[in-house]
Amino acid sequence: MTFLLLSSYLYYAKIKVMIKKILFALGIATLVVIAQSFIDNNITINKDDSKGLVKWYTFEEAVNLQKKTPKPIMVDVYTSWCGPCKMMSKNTFGNAIIAKYLNDHYYPVKFDAETRDSVKFNGFVFANKNPEGIQRPVHDFAVSILEGKLSYPSVVFLNEDIKKIQTVVGYYQAEQFEPIMKFFGSGKYKEGSYEDFQKTFVSEIKALEPATFPGK
Repeated sequence: MTFLLLSSYLYYAKIKVMIKKILFALGIATLVVIAQSFIDNNITINKDDSKGLVKWYTFEEAVNLQKKTPKPIMVDVYTSWCGPCKMMSKNTFGNAIIAKYLNDHYYPVKFDAETRDSVKFNGFVFANKNPEGIQRPVHDFAVSILEGKLSYPSVVFLNEDIKKIQTVVGYYQAEQFEPIMKFFGSGKYKEGSYEDFQKTFVSEIKALEPATFPGK
């Protein structure tokens, strides 16, 4: 299903290439934290988490707010059974620096890919049409905004016109997510490549320790 305005937007080809390189470079660290996520599987994700640092909105709320005061929208697509999603909710979105930037520069949306709640956008109603009791009942909105590539967590960045800029797939620690978040939130993606942005980027978060491997 085509996501109306979202899928009609022209992707930034150079940005996608650079993001893919970063994804590959961070792959080892991601595998480590994914393993940790299954150990800490008691963490719960609440889309209405008023105790969290990030002010989360529904997609419809974000769209309405964006019309009054334009800001990019960031959609965190997750599921209740996804270990890496839980870790990202706790460690990344639970980081004070990440949360403040998201609250100041985005309308953050947390969307459960298997919710039964409908989503209205641009005159269309997205719903979860799967029968009750079916395993992994994917919502039409998740299928559409992720263009059928159902990996969790997936973070979708939308510009002020509610058009897709980029989808970032997988778990990222706060230190890893910070430059990506700021690259899109600051509008720097309109001026140059992610690689160039990284050359002058100064993190507010302590850098990750170098990766180590067994036997070395």
